[in-house]
Amino acid sequence: MDLIIANSKHVIYAQAISACIGESAKMRGTGIARRSPEYISKKMEVGNAVIAIENNEFAGFCYIEVWGHGKYVAHSGLIVSPEHRGKGLAKEIKQKVFDLSLEKFPDAKIFGITTGKAVMKINFEL
Repeated sequence: MDLIIANSKHVIYAQAISACIGESAKMRGTGIARRSPEYISKKMEVGNAVIAIENNEFAGFCYIEVWGHGKYVAHSGLIVSPEHRGKGLAKEIKQKVFDLSLEKFPDAKIFGITTGKAVMKINFEL
């Protein structure tokens, strides 16, 4: 499993990530915001995303949302493909995106906007 900072060469996974987010929202019956492939691609192109890839397939993803010219940062769009769930990958992705946030925006206040129990647990542990 490769866990890396996404860039423009990873936009080929944007459609799969967008679809996975949509399917996850349907399964859980939650109002997870839809992320278009174009929006996901933009996050990758500027290096504000982390992607997990295994055997040339998307396994997980999360991106950084920035406000106030870098004063505020949120981690958003955390998703793990169904076949990789329950293995601790979400926590690894969150740690990597947290480290990326500190590197790119060292003075920013970092926060999360989630009501998902699993993500809140990960955020608390980190």
